[in-house]
Amino acid sequence: MDTQRAAIEFRFPFPRDLSPDIEQAQRHSVAWARQMGLATTDFALGQLEAWNWGRLTGHCLPTGRGDILELATEWITWGFLYDDQFAGPLGNQPERVARITESMIGVLYSTSETPRENAAARGITDILHRLTPKMSATWMARFRDHLKWYLIGVLRMTTFRNRLGEIDTRTAFEIRRLDIGMNAMIDFIEVAEGFEVPESLIGTSQIQDLRQCVVDIVLLQNDVFSLPKDRHQQEVNVVLAMERSENLSTAQALERTAALVDEKVQQFLSVKAGMAALYDTLGLGVTDRARMARYIHCLELMVHGSVYSHAECVRYSTRPEHTRPIAGRGFIQDLHLEAGTELAHEFTRTTQG
Repeated sequence: MDTQRAAIEFRFPFPRDLSPDIEQAQRHSVAWARQMGLATTDFALGQLEAWNWGRLTGHCLPTGRGDILELATEWITWGFLYDDQFAGPLGNQPERVARITESMIGVLYSTSETPRENAAARGITDILHRLTPKMSATWMARFRDHLKWYLIGVLRMTTFRNRLGEIDTRTAFEIRRLDIGMNAMIDFIEVAEGFEVPESLIGTSQIQDLRQCVVDIVLLQNDVFSLPKDRHQQEVNVVLAMERSENLSTAQALERTAALVDEKVQQFLSVKAGMAALYDTLGLGVTDRARMARYIHCLELMVHGSVYSHAECVRYSTRPEHTRPIAGRGFIQDLHLEAGTELAHEFTRTTQG
């Protein structure tokens, strides 16, 4: 398999693994995308085959098996295809994107199971419908909230696309933390493992810090691997923001990025070392302690696996056909996201009274 080399070498003191069910997940995700209307042309389906989201997901969620890995792969597929809709002309029209975002947030909280107005709405509705019997109402509410912030993150990305010169490193970080959608991906660890993080723990600063470290490390990896593409397509990228706002050379920006990754790894390890004391304070039992050890192990697998997800995906190739917007538009197929925006507006107005 061809691999892409990152501009910096990522080394992590974490384990790594690969789900044995990646081929099944890949086949299922392509068939699912066709069924939902996300990819229906030969070109679009060929791109999905080449990108191989099943393998990417299997690196990040190596304990995922069977239909769980399929669901996670479908979320990844959906997230990339939705985000790509804004890599072309639509991404330079924030007002239109705001209407689409409002519509999609309405879809997240709708109780209707009827077919949706566009493929993106159908796809996310299907994912939510299939997750509902597997997880608690509390978990589903958290997952929906993370999806909502992903959608808002994509919207924020479009508002900054035409003023990249104004973005400093901190702002780029804040934008990327949302639009990368990693919190929703982290949630799938609980689906794969068959348990939910106890309510007494999920909101603690320690668990939130661990999750944030994973988000930050993965987004920095992504921005390094995406650097040629993002430079060509004028996207928000932390490394590019360092170059522009701090007057750094590419080499200097990459050196600083590597230092940031190391800093986040050390923060993760420091928080992990203090978890036993937190469990004592909360009176956590043996079963929950074992589950949390497993959860943190899976976070480590996700961090390390993400390197291979990026390295093995042709989407991050430096070849011109991958660095320029797909088909000159940014997407493999137009999902007509504005279909149903008026219905969503009416839904929002009605529910707000």
